[in-house]
Amino acid sequence: MEENQKIDLLIVRNLTGSVTKEESNELERFISESVANRKYVETYEKLWHESHSSLFHKIDPQKDWQSVRQRMNFDAKEKRIIPPRKNFSRVAAVLIPAFILISVLGLYYFVPGFGRLTAYKAEKKEQVHLPDGSDVTLRKGSKLLVVRDLKGKNRRVRLSGEAYFEVAKDRKHPFMVAIAGVDVEVVGTAFNLENSNKEVKIHVIRGVVRFSHKHDEILVHKGEEAVFDGKKVYKTDIRDENFMSWKTGIMNFYNADVTDILSVITDTYDEVKGYKVNTKTDTKVTTRFDNQPLSSVLDELKIHFNKKFVLHDGILVISD
Repeated sequence: MEENQKIDLLIVRNLTGSVTKEESNELERFISESVANRKYVETYEKLWHESHSSLFHKIDPQKDWQSVRQRMNFDAKEKRIIPPRKNFSRVAAVLIPAFILISVLGLYYFVPGFGRLTAYKAEKKEQVHLPDGSDVTLRKGSKLLVVRDLKGKNRRVRLSGEAYFEVAKDRKHPFMVAIAGVDVEVVGTAFNLENSNKEVKIHVIRGVVRFSHKHDEILVHKGEEAVFDGKKVYKTDIRDENFMSWKTGIMNFYNADVTDILSVITDTYDEVKGYKVNTKTDTKVTTRFDNQPLSSVLDELKIHFNKKFVLHDGILVISD
């Protein structure tokens, strides 16, 4: 039993690229001893590579691990024939090491922090430097799942929420982001990507981005934005100058009404969860704010609109 477990761990170390030369030689000796040994190793290598090929189309650690369990019939509901007692030891000798290996593979493949996956959850605006040289700024509350070291044919990550990407250029290894059923593929570029209100939206700052949902695909160039609205993919020129105010703290307004301004403020300041307008005004405002505290912004708006701007329990209330 101990020998089987040792071989299982050698297989895992070999598949993860952490095996030493001595361990590799030991595994080769095991394989050469018999056809059964060779098939034993090949079976788990096949499972490993099949799991790897489908991992990042849509990463969901819990769902993916359940998928592996189902493929191995761990969760099958059909009745099992219990082997005679005299065969139990022989069956256990095969199944227990196999279960250990699959458990290790599951942890390594699908659980962030245990192996090939690293997860980031932004408690506040946070910048993440990736191993390939790319930089990602995560908005508060957003999550990023990354294959550790970003090795392989493609550099792949999964995003939930909103983030700004500065992707390091590498023509041989495209950078790919999965987000809410949408795939984003780039070589070296900069863009803002978000998923909110059942939409996925991208604003391209530099370079060209391939933006797709299943077979619906478009190329998005610098100065363009693309949207997947739950049904189709389409693009336009960037119309909102303040789409990155959450990151830069800069807000520009040109002949803007009160609701336009309040919408951007809500998007920029984490302490503002929403707004309520209890008055009427036709005033239009042209102004600029550059990383100013919310109190300073509200003081200026009080003057422009001649109204009260009060933040109460996260709701910005405008009144006479």
